[in-house]
Amino acid sequence: MIRVTGLMTDRSLMANHDRATEKLYEAERQVSSGKRADTPGDAPEAMSEVLRINRSLAVTGQIIQNAREGASRISLMESILTQIDNVMIRAKGLAIRQANGTMDAEDRRIAAEEAARLLEQTVALANTRGGEQYLFGGTNISIPPFVLGDPQKDPFVVSYQGNHKSSTIQQGFTPSFRQAGLLKTTISGDEVLGDSGKNPDAPLVFPALRRFVMGLRANDEAAIHNAIGELDLAVRSVSERAAVLGTYERSLRSTIARLEKYRTDLKVLRSETEDVDIPKAASRMALSQNLLEVSAKASRNILQNVQNVLFH
Repeated sequence: MIRVTGLMTDRSLMANHDRATEKLYEAERQVSSGKRADTPGDAPEAMSEVLRINRSLAVTGQIIQNAREGASRISLMESILTQIDNVMIRAKGLAIRQANGTMDAEDRRIAAEEAARLLEQTVALANTRGGEQYLFGGTNISIPPFVLGDPQKDPFVVSYQGNHKSSTIQQGFTPSFRQAGLLKTTISGDEVLGDSGKNPDAPLVFPALRRFVMGLRANDEAAIHNAIGELDLAVRSVSERAAVLGTYERSLRSTIARLEKYRTDLKVLRSETEDVDIPKAASRMALSQNLLEVSAKASRNILQNVQNVLFH
């Protein structure tokens, strides 16, 4: 009976010692790493939650990056259209002056040269690039979207070389984002500025400027009078599109702010799930060390007593 009891006591002591050692190891690991778990086996549910949070952080980070790039592109497009708007206002002012009946053919010839320079300036603005990408060619971003005509044939015609496809960015990750969460970040330039080769009579920037230059060169007072209204329509069209782009940019900035907050919340949640409370872990480690020492001392005492009973 004594032998059996001694064996059972020995096993019990070993089990208690092993548990104390395991608790000490776990406390030391947490203090050392600062994490609740190092491998999925340490805390399966917590690690699974951390992996889910990390996936969400990766997706959110990509959306934020895309939104920032889109907002920068849209802001630049808005700025360019505002500059074009200012050029058109100057052209309209020139038309108002040249519509005066006191102007003669020479005055209007000189004014035509100024108007032609305004046309060239507008083409240069419309061919602005954001980084290495042209802004107003739809998704055809590798070549200038607008080109002036042959100087020997029609130097004032402006043709569109882009396409009518759209690039979009994602504003969120709801199940219905494909229907409601996409925002266009490209513009087909001819829809805003026109193509005076294909649509010479359109009430848009390039056709209106071409008609104005031609009217000045022909000393056609009626054409110059008409240009005032046509240029005014073009100014309004450009201003309206710039305003729409401004709305898009503000929407994206709002999206970025919302997702940044969401990302911060995710990081806090991950920390709460993954990170250990160091002061508490250190306290547990100290307690585990004490318990292990007590367990070791108790084991030695009990084993000594058992040996005394068995061998004396």
